[in-house]
Amino acid sequence: MKDETSVTMADSILTKVWEIADSYYPKNDWAHGKSHIERVLRTALEIGKREGADLEIIELSAILHDIFANEEKRSSVEGFRHEIEASKEARNILKTLGLADRTVDAVCHCIEPHRKRTGRIQPQTIEAKCLFDADKLDCIGAIGIVRSAYLSVEHGQEFYKQEDIDDYKRRNTRPDGTIVDYTQHSSNLEYELSLKEVAKRMYTETGKRLARERAVFMDEFYSRLGKELKGII
Repeated sequence: MKDETSVTMADSILTKVWEIADSYYPKNDWAHGKSHIERVLRTALEIGKREGADLEIIELSAILHDIFANEEKRSSVEGFRHEIEASKEARNILKTLGLADRTVDAVCHCIEPHRKRTGRIQPQTIEAKCLFDADKLDCIGAIGIVRSAYLSVEHGQEFYKQEDIDDYKRRNTRPDGTIVDYTQHSSNLEYELSLKEVAKRMYTETGKRLARERAVFMDEFYSRLGKELKGII
C-alpha cells in the first residue's frame, strides 16, 4: 500500500510483499480481502506508534496475516487454522525475499496469535499485541456490524437467528471455538459467541480504549435490533 501509512522499510521490499499478498486476497472481500488488510494496517500502525512498537514488523505482519483466511472458510476440515498456515507461508515468502531471520521470526510470531477464536498462542511482543488489537477492532463497532452483515450475505446466512446459545455451541462449534458449518451461522450468533467479548481481550492500552468505545456502539445495536425484531420497539 503506497500511502502515508507505509514506514521506513525499503520500498522495493514492501512493494514485493504487497504484490505477493495480492495474489492471496480476493479483491472484493470486504471482510478478509485487501480492504480489511488495509484497515488493519492503518490501525495497527497507529497503535504501534503510540505503544512504541517496531512499525516495520507491524507492517509486514499486517499485510500477510490473513492470506489463508478464505481457505479456512471454504474448508470444513477440523484443525485447519488460517493463522498457523499463514505464518508458515509468510516465513517462506519473507525468507525468499532475503529478510533477516530475526525479522522473519518476529513477523511470524505476530501472525500466529492474531486469531481471537482459538487463542492457543498468546502474543508475547508489543508488535504482536498491536496486530491482535487492530485486527479485533475491525470486528467491532460500526465496521464490525457492516462486516458481519457482509459475511452473512457471503455465506448465505440469515442475518439474525433465534437460537439457544448453548445448544447452538454444541451443535455447530468445535472445541476450539471454530464454526463447523458457516451456512448455519448468523451475525447475531457471532456477536453472542465472540464479538461481545472482544473488548475484554485487548492487550495494548490504546487498543483497550478504542475497543471500549466500539463495543458500546455494537452492544446498543444488537440490543435494539433484537427488540425491533420482536416488535418491542
